[in-house]
Amino acid sequence: MRLTKNFTLQEFASKDGAPFPQEVVKNLSVLAKQLQIIRDEIGHPISITSGYRSPAHNAKIKGAKHSYHTKGMAADIKVQGVEPKEVAAVIKRMMDTGMILKGGLKAYSSWVHYDFRGEFVSW
Repeated sequence: MRLTKNFTLQEFASKDGAPFPQEVVKNLSVLAKQLQIIRDEIGHPISITSGYRSPAHNAKIKGAKHSYHTKGMAADIKVQGVEPKEVAAVIKRMMDTGMILKGGLKAYSSWVHYDFRGEFVSW
C-alpha cells in the first residue's frame, strides 16, 4: 500500500512481522507525509531503518517504554549521501518554519530519529 509518492506502508513494518493495528496505520500515513516533505526538501532518498514497532518487538530491543514507534508516530531514518547531523539540522529548520509537524529529533551516529509528538524535544 502506497502512502506517498516515495513511501509504502511495508517500509514501516515491525521487524517481528506483527500486523499493523488500524490506529497505527492512520499515524503512519501522517508520518509518511512528513517524511515525504523532508525527502522533497533534502532531495535524496530516505531509508526507514525502524518504523512501527510492535510492543513485543519494542520490549525485545529495549526501546523506550512509551516509544512513539509503537504508535506509528516515529521513524529512524538514513538519508543517502547526507550525514545524520545535517539531516537533523534540516528537519529542525523545517519544524521551526512550520513545514513539518514538530516532534522528537535526535541525530545518532548513523541515523536520525524523527517523531511528530506535537512539540520539539531532543535528547
